Amino acid sequence: MLDDADATAILTGMVTISRTFRKAAQRSRERSLAGTKYGFLRHLLDGDARLGELAHHLIISAPVASRAVEALEADALVERRTDPLDARAILISITEQGRTALAEGDSRIIRKFAVALDDWTPEEAERAISLLNVLNERLADVLQPSETPADAENSARPDSTTTTDTLTNKDEKENNE
Repeated sequence: MLDDADATAILTGMVTISRTFRKAAQRSRERSLAGTKYGFLRHLLDGDARLGELAHHLIISAPVASRAVEALEADALVERRTDPLDARAILISITEQGRTALAEGDSRIIRKFAVALDDWTPEEAERAISLLNVLNERLADVLQPSETPADAENSARPDSTTTTDTLTNKDEKENNE
């Protein structure tokens, strides 16, 4: 089992990487895609999405997602359209200009990574990719609501009232966070 000191070292390393990317984006004189905008465009390459889906995918709040989409739309990198399956819903789509900007941004980012990691062997790269994939999968659990002993006991009972109350409490907790 991972001890607290190792968990702290891993978390500290992740925070440092995050800050490095944030600083690099702030220092960049060129207009570039970074953070949420970049993540949205990458996600939209797979197909259109609703705003809530984009927010969920990048683990951000709805207001942050809305502002990012507004900025991308102002730059003509995405467009909104009515969902053909539900006329009440709006889908966000990447535009050709968005695809071009993403490809150019990817090219710059990939070149910078390649230069920064030019002394890595293919085996080291594969090991890093594998560890990052596992880390991302396991950390997805961090975002799940913690189950208290009472929740575990209640979920073991078939009593629908208790289950409903537990779900309602979890929903209230998520809305308050």
